[in-house]
Amino acid sequence: MNVNNKLYCVITSIVTLIVLYICNYYYSIIVLVISNLVTVLSIIINTFNTVRHADVLAHRFGEPFGSLILTLSVVILEASLISALMITNSNNHNLSTLMRDTLYSVIMIVTNGLVGLSLLLGGRKFDTQSLNLAGIKQYLMAIILLSIIVLIFPSTLPNGNFNTIQTIIIGTLCIIMYGVFLLIQTHTHQSWFIYEHEDVDNYIQSIHTSLWHSFWLIIHLLFVIITVKVNASSLNKLLIVINAPKQIAGFLIALLTLSPEGLGAIRAVLNNQAQRAMNLLFGSVLATISLTVPTVIVLSFITKQQIFFSLTLPQCIALLTTLVVCQVSLSTGRTNILNGATHLTLFIIYLITILLY
Repeated sequence: MNVNNKLYCVITSIVTLIVLYICNYYYSIIVLVISNLVTVLSIIINTFNTVRHADVLAHRFGEPFGSLILTLSVVILEASLISALMITNSNNHNLSTLMRDTLYSVIMIVTNGLVGLSLLLGGRKFDTQSLNLAGIKQYLMAIILLSIIVLIFPSTLPNGNFNTIQTIIIGTLCIIMYGVFLLIQTHTHQSWFIYEHEDVDNYIQSIHTSLWHSFWLIIHLLFVIITVKVNASSLNKLLIVINAPKQIAGFLIALLTLSPEGLGAIRAVLNNQAQRAMNLLFGSVLATISLTVPTVIVLSFITKQQIFFSLTLPQCIALLTTLVVCQVSLSTGRTNILNGATHLTLFIIYLITILLY
């Protein structure tokens, strides 16, 4: 990771942003496709660099702090992206469900798609991998509670949504729950989020300081989010042209912003570091719910936009099934390819639910 490589990456990202900005003034289907392909390429480049820096920091700070660095960085920027879209497109009715669709997509992509792929690849390479069951239970306890309260519970209310007072209470509960979780993860029960027998010889070595790696991690994450934001208009035009389902926007935001954690988790599990992979994946889900919900709630009050929380019935069933399967699949602390195949099957069901509307 020398300075020349960093300079090349920065120049490439800046040129990409300029190209995307120019493309926003054209409506040709060819230009729209090229714009979005360039966006994906830029995200891939910056994602690889993000994960590389995060791996070095994870080795130096140890778990669970290493995973927490990447998780919080991505989630904060994800919340910023949703906020930016709400501010710049305040007249777009679909934005009232953007947070709901993004949260649903994050939960399902991570717990089914990324967890499933990670366990499948890890099981294929190592047959069986082990986790610290105590830590996994803490993640699932908080994720199950917040997922049901935020996305399923409001559908049972008289108006199918939270009122103003209820919305404030829910946002406050999300922050409190995450604060309590961080307390046990980083202080009182830190050992629960570490598996002592994981391989540690595959970490990337570096001569640079931790401050240097932290700086570049933030820079690459910013390029990812800014690239998505600049291309948002072209993406929206392309979705309209191809008549894509309205929930695809939330799916794409989740997929793009989760790419650093997804790549980091897959690399970790292939290095027989399954606990680090689960820390990244489940940590991202919990942080996304806990931080995005209160952020968007505050912004909705400022911009006077209504936000909808409740999922449709098929989505509620898919989400509840996912939460039950996660609890059963990881209940022994040992995983194999069947665990991965099960989660990936549910991922396909999730894709069906977002294509229904």
